[in-house]
Amino acid sequence: MPEFQCRVANPSGDVFERSYVAEDESALRRDLESQDLMILDVRRPNALAQQISRAVRFRSAVSSREFLIFNQELSALVRAGLPIVPSLELLLERRKNATFKQALQDVRDRVKSGESLSEAFAAQGDMFPTLYAASLASGERSGELASVLQRFIEYTTKLLAIQRRVVSALIYPIILLTLAVGLIGVLIFFIIPKFSVFLDEFGADLPLITEILVAVATFCTERWQIVLGGMVVLATSFLFWRKTPHGRLTLDRIKLRVPLAGPVLRDYSQNRFTRTLGTLQAGGIPLVTSIDLAARATGNTVFERELLKVVVKVREGEPLWQSLDQTGLLSDIAVQMIKVGESTGALEEMLHQSSDFTDAEIDTRLTRLVSLVEPLMLVFMAFVVAGMLMSIYLPLIQAYGQGRGI
Repeated sequence: MPEFQCRVANPSGDVFERSYVAEDESALRRDLESQDLMILDVRRPNALAQQISRAVRFRSAVSSREFLIFNQELSALVRAGLPIVPSLELLLERRKNATFKQALQDVRDRVKSGESLSEAFAAQGDMFPTLYAASLASGERSGELASVLQRFIEYTTKLLAIQRRVVSALIYPIILLTLAVGLIGVLIFFIIPKFSVFLDEFGADLPLITEILVAVATFCTERWQIVLGGMVVLATSFLFWRKTPHGRLTLDRIKLRVPLAGPVLRDYSQNRFTRTLGTLQAGGIPLVTSIDLAARATGNTVFERELLKVVVKVREGEPLWQSLDQTGLLSDIAVQMIKVGESTGALEEMLHQSSDFTDAEIDTRLTRLVSLVEPLMLVFMAFVVAGMLMSIYLPLIQAYGQGRGI
């Protein structure tokens, strides 16, 4: 359905601007008028501008840690018995992120105008997790909003802990790779050009590998604008390509097939699915809806596409464990634990146990990955740097050998 940008006024006289999704403008006007909202202006956003905006939005404006802190504060206020609108107004004063603050202002205005808290957060699009709005909706229906917020806080805390472990394990290999690239850059832009002048004066016959290396260094130093422009174009093209559906799918497939790192990424996506599904089931959300939301929270397009097929199969009556087993994405242990949970009526508990088991498996794989990657990176650095230095000194060694032969 099309999206409309509207300026509206509520009965209190407050004027605000927000986006709505409706079948057409007439349906939108009827819907807003039924909510006692006066429409001041309606316009359709430019489709091309929306696509460009989505393409250049490389990351969420609200970090997971910042959103976690907000929910901890909101949970404390709700548990203390403070109504939602005053709670939001109080939390707005503490927000330093301008984008986050603007979104919360819109949420507050929507709640003031009669929308539920879950509907107000869902209207913010992909700024906040989809399962957050669904969890809030289940809490509003059951009257246990504080408990739902606490479950979401625990869920986010565990996911952030896994992310921190993954990032910490990759820091040292990334530092080594950065040093290798920096050292190669120093050789190409500073060392080799000076040696090339010396080799020309020396008049020695250059081996093919030395000629290639000198030619590359000469081109990079004399045509650095072209090199820089080419790198910018390639990087920009890659970033735009990875935002396309085909690009995301291709890149996610490559990630899962990377030696050593692929199994870790597979376990991480599986962990996000099972933990999200367990959290949604604990909130009383129907199984089919929970699978759909959990599939979109995996962070991997390959997982998402295959798990969305599970939604259809489960809706048609197929057992969840059997549908998941057919995807070939989840581990045998996870499938077996889900099977036991379905047969015993303890699916939520088994999903959480499966997630905890996967957490331990990720730690083991990360330890193994780091222990293998570190020496491989050192060998790679030594091989590349030694090869470049050898190609520089090879003409001198050959000339010295010929001189000794004379």
